[in-house]
Amino acid sequence: MKLPTLSGLLKKPSYTMVLSVLIAVLAWFVVINTAPDQERLVTVRNVPVNTSTNALAGLGLNVIEGGEPWVSVQVKGRVIEVGNLEAKDIQVTASFADIVGAGTYDLRLTATTTAGTVVAITPPTISMTFDREVNKEIPVTVDVNGLSVPDNDYILGSVSASPSSIVIRGPEKEVNRITRAVVHADLDEPLTRSQVISSEITLTNSEDEVVTSSHITSDFTAADITIPVKRKVELPLRVSFINVPEGFPLDELKYTLSNESIVVAAQERTIANTTEIVAGVIDFEQMDLTEQSTYTFRVRLPEDFVNTENIENVVVEFDTEGLSSTYLNLNQFYIVNEPSGFHVTSMTQSLYNVKIIGEEAALKTLKSGDFMVTIDLSDRDVHVGQYEVPASISAPTRGKVWALGAHTAVINIQ
Repeated sequence: MKLPTLSGLLKKPSYTMVLSVLIAVLAWFVVINTAPDQERLVTVRNVPVNTSTNALAGLGLNVIEGGEPWVSVQVKGRVIEVGNLEAKDIQVTASFADIVGAGTYDLRLTATTTAGTVVAITPPTISMTFDREVNKEIPVTVDVNGLSVPDNDYILGSVSASPSSIVIRGPEKEVNRITRAVVHADLDEPLTRSQVISSEITLTNSEDEVVTSSHITSDFTAADITIPVKRKVELPLRVSFINVPEGFPLDELKYTLSNESIVVAAQERTIANTTEIVAGVIDFEQMDLTEQSTYTFRVRLPEDFVNTENIENVVVEFDTEGLSSTYLNLNQFYIVNEPSGFHVTSMTQSLYNVKIIGEEAALKTLKSGDFMVTIDLSDRDVHVGQYEVPASISAPTRGKVWALGAHTAVINIQ
């Protein structure tokens, strides 16, 4: 086999590259071994600057701009020491001695290394901006263009934003410039239903100019604009009665209301299910029309309803012509819905001096036996013993008469 010649090997690129590396390494060792104390100037790039300090905390300042800079450092020293010098072998520190408050400063740099003498730092200073970080709460203002509803049939409620305020944080100087947080929306046509529109929050100054800054953060960047739209309707007013005696002809009770109807507004889904407004509630057990013929009620609407006419009170006036009163002792007791397995008796045998209201003609022929004193046990937990329970009074066959007062009776359960 014919061996390759040196000239032939040099013509191959791979052999040439290997040979070059070997020659460079050999030359380096020759320099080190022949002149290890010879001085040399080297430049090390991308050396980080240490900008951490406790001085800022004492002044209440934070770095706003200029953190983590990088510089180049020239070092002179013996070849054996600086020949392999790297960025990690050099410490560059910024001087904070001249900082007295918020602002932008050119900080002097110093560098140290154990490998030689620092000759120069490029650049010799770095620019950094400092300020106090503060929090500020700002209300969110709503700005809606084209906001309207059809005439006569609808009204606009109070437009609001959620959240109603935001907290911004950043450099004191920049934060103080911001006076408003605004959410915008544009509408093309009148609204007939409530709307919720999501919109980005814009920060503005006192001149309504938009303020943008990468140094300011906010706990919210968007808000929901709620636009309540309510439909108006006219609803009848009525009076409600409680403790109405059994068999009482309620339609024969004559009265008038100062307002027969009321115009209200509410959300579409709510107003569609409302047919009337109850002006007030009258308790039959307290309704002595021989002493009082009018009742005044403050208008109380369901939640979310608007009283568009501002009707504050409704007066109910009863027709008391021909009404009179009398007193009777009642002794006709009836127990209803007696539970299975128990025997119930009324230990109270009479109710004395019960005031009865009714038409004068009817009262002339009214007898104690016309009234029923009813004890209803349908909604009670029954146990053996004696109990005081409510008793209702009615005269189902005598028409427009009723008893006043809340009455009770003592029963015995066995």
